[in-house]
Amino acid sequence: MLLDPDTAPASDPDPAPAPAPEAAPTPRWHRRPEARPDEILEAAFRVFGEHGFARAKLEDVAQAAGVSKGTLYLYFDSKETLFREMVRAKVVPLVEQGEAKLQAHEGPYRELLVSLVTTMYDTMLHRGLGRISRLVISELGAFPELARFYYEEVVLRAQRLLEQLLERGVAAGEFRPVPHHYAARGIPALVLHALQTQCTFQQFDPRAPTESQVLEGIVDLYLHGVLARAESDR
Repeated sequence: MLLDPDTAPASDPDPAPAPAPEAAPTPRWHRRPEARPDEILEAAFRVFGEHGFARAKLEDVAQAAGVSKGTLYLYFDSKETLFREMVRAKVVPLVEQGEAKLQAHEGPYRELLVSLVTTMYDTMLHRGLGRISRLVISELGAFPELARFYYEEVVLRAQRLLEQLLERGVAAGEFRPVPHHYAARGIPALVLHALQTQCTFQQFDPRAPTESQVLEGIVDLYLHGVLARAESDR
């Protein structure tokens, strides 16, 4: 039998749509994958500086970087590789900046020498490089391949930079020749030793100089050691 459309029972209304599932909470931040190596290297710089090379653990670096140890291994296959890449990322650029300053420098070489010594001192004191330098001196003798790497990538390049600066100053009549190029070796050694002495003995030294006084003393000592002197001053 056909039903009259006017009298036919109304069909059930469409059922209410099921509630949408709650969206997962949006993370407060999202680390870009390409940023992870930089974060790991920054963490390695801190961990190696605080614990040294032998005592540093990849687990500590991963935790400091906020990644898993497995993620760390995606980018660095060993602690030695991580140390090398940390040096290339955090230390070598400082030498490169000095090389660029030398190439672009116009004016007295005395000014550039003071600038480089000041930068070296400030970097070791305030940017953590002093800890890495102490690590190199105290530990890398037990890791000869890493010692050779650091010497070639950092120490030798820094010495060549200072040698070139001093040679140009000698040619310009500002500096006197120093036997065996020792001034270029002595500047970093003096800066590092002065900082280590301050950190270790300042609390016991009744006449301990301030940080700025240490820098002033280093600059004064070196300038009077390498500056050319007039005949009447000799």
